[in-house]
Amino acid sequence: METKFPIRRLFRVALYTSTAIGFITMGPLYLVVFSMGIINTDNIAFFRLIGLAVLGITFFVFLFWTVNIFLSYFISKNTFPSHAKKTTRYLWSYIICFTLFITIRTVVREFIVNPIISKEILEWKIKEFGLHSGSGGILPYTQGVFPYLIIIFMVFSINTVVLIIHGLILLLERKTIIESENTQLKIKNIEATNQKLKQQLHPHFLFNSLNVLKTLIRKQPDHAEAYLKRLSDFLRASISYDNANTVKFEDELKLSLDYLEMQKIRFGNAIQFEINIPEESKTGLLPIFSIQLLLENAIKHNAFTIESPLFIKVNCHNGWISVSNTVQPKKSDENSPGMGLSNLSERYKIISGDEIIVQNNGSDFSVSIKILTDENSDH
Repeated sequence: METKFPIRRLFRVALYTSTAIGFITMGPLYLVVFSMGIINTDNIAFFRLIGLAVLGITFFVFLFWTVNIFLSYFISKNTFPSHAKKTTRYLWSYIICFTLFITIRTVVREFIVNPIISKEILEWKIKEFGLHSGSGGILPYTQGVFPYLIIIFMVFSINTVVLIIHGLILLLERKTIIESENTQLKIKNIEATNQKLKQQLHPHFLFNSLNVLKTLIRKQPDHAEAYLKRLSDFLRASISYDNANTVKFEDELKLSLDYLEMQKIRFGNAIQFEINIPEESKTGLLPIFSIQLLLENAIKHNAFTIESPLFIKVNCHNGWISVSNTVQPKKSDENSPGMGLSNLSERYKIISGDEIIVQNNGSDFSVSIKILTDENSDH
């Protein structure tokens, strides 16, 4: 994935660090002067020189930043190997910075500084600090190789600091991009997992429903039409919510009622249900097919007849929806893997990060789910 070069961020950092380095470098000289008590009209020129020095260092630091930013940008757009990119950038960085520093320093010294700084100021510097002038009134430490050693040290030091900060920013930028990409991959993986879990429900339910419909058409054709209408409404809702992780509470409740009515048509009075949901509680969100799956789970894992019906209750209290049923286990269901409940638990954890609550006291089995809000659901 092609990433955008953080040129604006680098220039912002360049502006801050250039100013900071300028004051940090020359600031101590102000403190020395104040501590020495040298405050009179004769040393105004000295303060002016220090001010110019701060501006000069700030300018050169920012210039070095600019060189390194554009070098990085240019090299990043070309197909160099990663190790060659670093070597090439560092080499050209020092060459260009040395060249610019010497060229600009020479021009400024000859055409700006020398005409402004008078001979009296230089003599004041000699007198004030007890220095002696050499031939031509030039200070001794401004002759020979010493100035060039200072230049080499200064350019090398400043550019090295700039390169270190510059490298750290690029490293942090790459880390941020990688973390963002990893987050996106995790989200896509979660969505794929959630979609896979949802798709496990449809084929099983549809297969059973068609078998029931076939039996009803043959034995109870009057009930088959009502069953088909409920099945049609149920499948229509299922398709419309296919890409959703969560649905409105009232929509999930309508879906579940259609499912229960289908089972009532199929089993008659062998299934009894009671739904106690206050109107004011029909807000929020639920995972798609959550209540329906719990209803299906109760019917699937329990034995029931007209003489011994299965009682199912759906209640809502303090932001939780609970589905409970009497426990009448099938003899052939003792080793059931419980895939439906596990499916719901996984989907709910993916969507909200929370757990469902399962309770079984031997006579009653219940599952409770906290109703979701926009803030704690991914839909």
